[in-house]
Amino acid sequence: MATQRLGRATVTALVGGLIVNITVMIGFVLLFFPGLFFAASFLFFIFAIAVEDRGIISSLKRSWGLAHGSRLKLGVLVVVSALFGGIIGGVTPLLNLAGAPVAADIATVVLTTVFFLPYYAIIASAYCQLRDGGNVPDRSTSKPVNTSQVSEL
Repeated sequence: MATQRLGRATVTALVGGLIVNITVMIGFVLLFFPGLFFAASFLFFIFAIAVEDRGIISSLKRSWGLAHGSRLKLGVLVVVSALFGGIIGGVTPLLNLAGAPVAADIATVVLTTVFFLPYYAIIASAYCQLRDGGNVPDRSTSKPVNTSQVSEL
């Protein structure tokens, strides 16, 4: 049943999110790269809670383990997310200053949907690949290609 552990998962996600946010914030205050490192390391903690039904500490450990070896790529996703979030966050004040609050709201909703829906799909796909041991479909062939019937150019 979908709502069986909804309350516990919600509380776990809120407390875990607070821990992650504080950790990332401290990392960014110290220097930029520790914050980026922590953000990439804890990118999957919400998936560990929602999909694997883990607790706070277990989900943080699971996210840390899943990110191991992929932190640079995940860090790029975090940076891209921050850049787009900054752009989206800048649109609303500009349109509000221009006297178009309704347009500001519509633009924010549309831009957020257009960017963050594929963004979370990418994060979910990365989670599934890392969770399953990096099993990416093998598109290689075991047989060598026969080029004897291909004409020369």
